[in-house]
Amino acid sequence: MKLLTLNTHSWQEDKQLEKLDIVAQAIIEQGCDVIALQEVNQCQDSPVVDASILSNHPVLADNYGYLLQKKLAEHGHHYQLTWDFVHQSYEVYQEGVAFLTRLPIVEHEVIDLSDNYDVNFWKHRRAVRIKVAFQQGEFDFYNCHCGWWNDSESPFEEHIKRITATLSTGLSFLLGDFNNPSHIRDEGYDYVLQRGLIDCYEIAETKDAGATVIKNIDGWQQNSQALRIDLILSNQLVVIKQHQTIFNNDFYPIVSDHFGVLVDVEVA
Repeated sequence: MKLLTLNTHSWQEDKQLEKLDIVAQAIIEQGCDVIALQEVNQCQDSPVVDASILSNHPVLADNYGYLLQKKLAEHGHHYQLTWDFVHQSYEVYQEGVAFLTRLPIVEHEVIDLSDNYDVNFWKHRRAVRIKVAFQQGEFDFYNCHCGWWNDSESPFEEHIKRITATLSTGLSFLLGDFNNPSHIRDEGYDYVLQRGLIDCYEIAETKDAGATVIKNIDGWQQNSQALRIDLILSNQLVVIKQHQTIFNNDFYPIVSDHFGVLVDVEVA
């Protein structure tokens, strides 16, 4: 089973439609089964699309996930789309998280990660869980775009507590932008491991350097080093055949201010 996560940074990238073609090409060529996308934006003034999409909010015509789904369909690859509104972004956008999967979705749940949820406050967060049917059984996938460690307005610790509180005893994967570098001890990354989650990077049979951010970007304006903040985690020990950074100019061109992560899971 192939899993992909990418913070798309839409629509803040130059030549984003060309980059959308690159993402679609990679999904097709790599045979991705489940794709988790963050910062999936749509302009708030765009028209509503008449489509069957699992969502907590109307999907609009320039929704990045919707356009990617259409692009894949044009090439004969049919993926189901979910898109869920998280908060307003850059004044004119509605930002959310999206799943694309070619596996049947049997459940869909939106999880508020902040109290007194306010969609106008950009630090308020939501995670999304889907359950999909695979030939070996049903598995849960979470799409996360979390906040920073020790942020009193929207603390990462609370985000992870709320997500892990919903984990079942079955196999689950958490994909997304966790905003907590893996090399910093006694903060967010270590807290994730303390909650019983397993970093697929650490158990992969084959892997590269793993960095997904290499410069200063939105949210990391003072950064000057390589960071691994985009992760794929599991709640059980699984066989990870390969963990690979994607959209980094070595393996497909850059499409965002984040690189993506592609994982090949061997499901027993």
